[in-house]
Formats: sequence, C-alpha cells, structure tokens
Amino acid sequence: MKLGLPIFGVALLLSCAGGLPPSLQRDIGAENARLQTAEHDVERLQDKVRQEVAQAPDLFAGATEPAAWNSSFAAARQSLASAKSDAQELVRLSHSRGKDVETRARRLLQEERRLREAAENTSKTTEASAAKWLAFRHDLASSLDNMNRAYQAIRTADLASVASAVARTEKDWPAKASELDNRLAKLRAIPAQADSKWTATEAARKDASAGKASGPQVATLIEADDDLAQQAKAIAAGPAELQDQCGQLYDAWDKILTDLDESHFGGDSRYRERVKTVRTHFTDVAKKLTETHSDEHWTTVSEASFHAVDNDLGMAIAHKDAGHFDSEAENTPQPPGYAYVASPEQGSNQYGYWTHSGGESLWTFLPQYLLLRELLWNRDYRPVAAADYGAYRMAQRSGSSYYGQQTPASPPKYGSHGTFTQTHYADSRYVQAGGFKGSAYASRGSGGSARAEPQRGSAWSSDPAGKRFGKQAGSPPAGQRFGRSGGFRPSGRGFGRRR
Repeated sequence: MKLGLPIFGVALLLSCAGGLPPSLQRDIGAENARLQTAEHDVERLQDKVRQEVAQAPDLFAGATEPAAWNSSFAAARQSLASAKSDAQELVRLSHSRGKDVETRARRLLQEERRLREAAENTSKTTEASAAKWLAFRHDLASSLDNMNRAYQAIRTADLASVASAVARTEKDWPAKASELDNRLAKLRAIPAQADSKWTATEAARKDASAGKASGPQVATLIEADDDLAQQAKAIAAGPAELQDQCGQLYDAWDKILTDLDESHFGGDSRYRERVKTVRTHFTDVAKKLTETHSDEHWTTVSEASFHAVDNDLGMAIAHKDAGHFDSEAENTPQPPGYAYVASPEQGSNQYGYWTHSGGESLWTFLPQYLLLRELLWNRDYRPVAAADYGAYRMAQRSGSSYYGQQTPASPPKYGSHGTFTQTHYADSRYVQAGGFKGSAYASRGSGGSARAEPQRGSAWSSDPAGKRFGKQAGSPPAGQRFGRSGGFRPSGRGFGRRR
C-alpha cells in the first residue's frame, strides 16, 4: 500500500493551491510524511514477527497467537488505508476555499492522525507480544523467577488498611456500601485466583526448570505470567485507588469558569480557560462538620473545549455532591450555588433554608456556609428566588443549562452574556477584551479593547494553591437572612447554549 503522492508533491500542491492557511498546509504535509513512515514500519514489524514464528515452529505449534497477530497487523493496515483516503481527500480540498473547507480539512487531518497512531500502536503491541514469547523461552530461569516474584507479591499483599477505610466510609455513606463492598471483594479475590493459576502450572514449571518444556507448556507459562503480572499490578494499585474513591465521597466541589482567553500568534491560536475549584470537605459526616477551600488556575484547552463553554463564564461547569464519586459529577453548566439549594417542598437542607417574606420565598445559607456562598457567587450573593429555582430544576431535568432569563427576549442573568456575570467579572480577560460586544444584550460601556492580566477574583482564593478554613457547625436561626435580597431575579427561562 503506497500513498498516491510523494510527500514533497503533496506539499507543493497544497502550497500552489493556497486555499488553506500556511500553518494547516504544514501540518498536513508533516502528517502525510508520518503516514508514509508508519506504512513502512507496519510492514517491517509484520515481517519480523513472521520470521520469528517461522524460526521457532515447536514453540508455536498448536498455538493460536500467530493467527491473532496476523489479524492485528491486518487491522493496522486497514487503519492506514483509511488514513490514506483522508490524505487524498485533503489534497482535493486544497483546490477549494472557504471557512467550511478549512473546518473540514482540520477534521480530516485529525482523523488521519488518529488512524495512523492506532495502526502504529497496534503493530508495536503485536510485535512486543511475539517478542515476549521468544524471550520467555530463551531465558526460562529468569522468566520463572519473575513469575514467582509476582505470585509472592500477590500472596503478601496487605488489604487491612483499605478494608478499614471501606468500613468507615460505608458507615458515613451507607448508600455507597454495596458498590464499595464489590470493589473490595474484587481485590480480595485476586490471591485465590493467583493460587489457582500457580497450582495449575506446577508441572509446566517443573519441566521448564529442567529444560524440558514443550512449546504448548511454554505457551501456558507465558499466559500464566501475563495473568500474574496483571493481578500483581491490580493488587498493588487497587488499595490506593479504592481509598481515593472512599475519599471522594467526603467532598462536594464545583468548578467555576472565571475567565476565558483567546490569543492569536500569526496563524496560530491559543485557547485558555481559568477555573476556580471550590471544595467543601466533610471532616465529620455525622456532626456535619466541614471545611471549605478553593484554588484557581489557567489551563490551555483545545479549540473545541473552549467553544463548548464560551457561553458559560461565571457558571459552575461541573458540580459533584458529597456522597458521590467524581465519576458521577454533573457536567451540564449551571448557575453557581444552585446545586446546594433544597427544593421549596423540602424546605431546608444541610446548607440552608427557605425564608418567606412579602409573598416571596428566598433561599438563605446557614452561617457556616457563608464562605462557600461567597466563593461560588464571587463575593456578591443575590438570594435565589423560588421561581428561579423552579426554572433551574426544569432545565436540569431536560439536560439543559439555565441562564436565568425572564423571557426569550430578555437578557440572561448568568453565563457569558449575563447581567450578573457582566458586573462581577468585569476584571476578567474576557470582558477586558470586549467579550460582551458580540452579545445582543451587551450594555453600553461593557468590555474594552485592552487586554489586562486578570485579578485573582475572590480574596478567599488569592493563593493559587488554595486556602483552607476551619471546621464549622451550627443550626439554622429561625427566619434570619443573609446576603442582599435585592437585585435582578428573573422568573426562569432557559437560555440556549451558544456553540
């Protein structure tokens, strides 16, 4: 399989066409060069494996692995053929112009790269598997020693500490007891599985030690060696992973998008987002004692990731409740803090309660969560009204974001074009660079042309490493309010996400 054009021919054609940005033309030329190299490498590795199998017929007699290796190389060649089709389509696109053409070209280039890397990984993994067979038989004594070390590591693994952590966590979070028990049971089953594998290979190990192992016996030992190595790795890393999962249940956290920055250098672009993580850690679940801290930093992201949240400045782009694993986090952007509010029907929860005055219901945070409130709302909490909360819950059930609009034509309260955000994130790069200018809701004077270094935001999180605050406890004072009760309180319509 050969590419239709030499790499210099592709590069020359793209350069003459001139329809795509120079940087993209260079990327396409470089990827096509890698594709040609990958084609030669796959052929070379497959030839190597064929020769190794042919040179050790007794080792591979009756083994199914050679056929599986051939299938893997066939899959790698198919991936390269698909990548070649993408490369040829990119050449055809080079004759065209337009934004859509550039977008399609970038997508095809990404797919070509993915297919090429998949073929390379498959062929390298397959060659390594075949090489292990030969190396195992070449030095059986060392191979058997490695097997024994893995087996002994499994037998002597200490699971007492993680078992204690699981028992304690299940007491605090009984809803997760079954899941934690299952994960612990899998770790506890590994030694018995290893014993079974070790006993089953006793005869093969004796023959191998005496230099009399047949090809099928070596195949059995290689399979057992792979299994024991995987089990040793699992029982070595598993306890720490399970303890980490236990620890996740004690934290509630929010990732607040506090800034967005798009920079251009010649034909290249850089996309960054600044995220503040606000974490509430339970130090005593029964007594509801917690401590809150935050950290904030910039992260370089892909263009797709950047635009996925470009309407969500000031929003919680991810939230996780205490008693849930990190994998259960909600990733639909939502107004900050709304996730901590109880339904009006429930009336109250650990974080606060509803107060009723003048025919209106407003949410009030308990004193021990005032710091959490300030960090989430960027130091200016506007009490959540019951109507707003109802609209938020409706949007949440449909899997969409709630931006706090009164009507489809009115400005949103939250998100990149929200009235709250425009005021409370005025020192962000997004606003300083004129981020609100493109909004139909932009007010006069919002945004500017200068790009200023962003402030740290909340004084609570001025240290990039985060700060920690003391233990808290208490009960709700009857009818007491905190925060400002005025401000913009739209009645709750969803504001469609911009992509």
